[in-house]
Amino acid sequence: MNAGPDPTRVLIVDDDADQRFVLRRLFRRSGITEVFEAVDGEDALTIAREERPDLVVLDLAMPVRSGFDVLPELREAVGAAPIVVLSNLARRRWEPEVLERGAVGFVEKRTPTKHLIGDVMAVAQLLERLGVAFERSSSAPGAARHFVRTSLTEIDSSVLDAVELLTSELVTNAVVHAGSEPRLVLLLLPDRIRVEVHDADPTLPAQREPDPASAGGRGLLLLDQIATSWGVEATDEGKLVWFEVPRRSTGPH
Repeated sequence: MNAGPDPTRVLIVDDDADQRFVLRRLFRRSGITEVFEAVDGEDALTIAREERPDLVVLDLAMPVRSGFDVLPELREAVGAAPIVVLSNLARRRWEPEVLERGAVGFVEKRTPTKHLIGDVMAVAQLLERLGVAFERSSSAPGAARHFVRTSLTEIDSSVLDAVELLTSELVTNAVVHAGSEPRLVLLLLPDRIRVEVHDADPTLPAQREPDPASAGGRGLLLLDQIATSWGVEATDEGKLVWFEVPRRSTGPH
C-alpha cells in the first residue's frame, strides 16, 4: 500500500492520556498522522502558537485552564483554523456558549468510535460526507458509478474516472463475494477523496493473482496500482474496504 499525503495538522487538547491515544489512533486510521497533544488549556496555547495547527479538538473539563476558559485566546492563536469541542458535557447545554467563545461546533464523546473522526471533521467543515446503501444486486456497481459521478461533479475527469472504477470494483466484490448489501461512503477532504465500501461479511479479502481468463479478481490489484493509499478493516457489522486518491490529478504514479 502506498502512503498518502498528510492534509491536516491536528492539535488534540485533553487531560486524559487514554482519550488522546484513542483520538491519535483514529486520526491516523483516517490518514492524518501529524497530530500534536496538549494536556490542558495553557499547554494548548503554547503548542498552538508554535505549530499553527489546521484543526484543534478541545476538551472542556481540564485542570490548570479549562477548554472553556482558554477558548478565546486559542481562537486568536490559531487564526482561521477550526476549533471543535469534544466533551462529555451535554452538547445541548454548552454548545451555544462555546460557539460564542470561538468554537465552530460541539461533538459529544459518547459518539460511536467509528463515527467520531468523521463527525469532528464534518463539524470543522474539513470534509463533506456522503453515504448511500445499495441492494444486493447486479445493478449495484452501476448505481455506485452513477452516485460517484453525480456527487463529484467538480473533480478532475481523470480523478473521477479512477474513483468510479475503484468504487465499482469494491461494490462488485461486496455483492459477489461478501453476499451483502454494500454501503458506500464518500469523504471529501481538502486535498483527497476517501471512499469506503462497507459490507456484512467479516472475512477480510486477500490479494491474489487474477486469472487471465476471468473478468474478475482484479479489485485489490487495481487499488495497488491506482490509489495513493488503501486498506481493509474489520467492523462490528462486517468489514470495510477503503481507498484514497488526490482531489486533483497528479499524473501517473
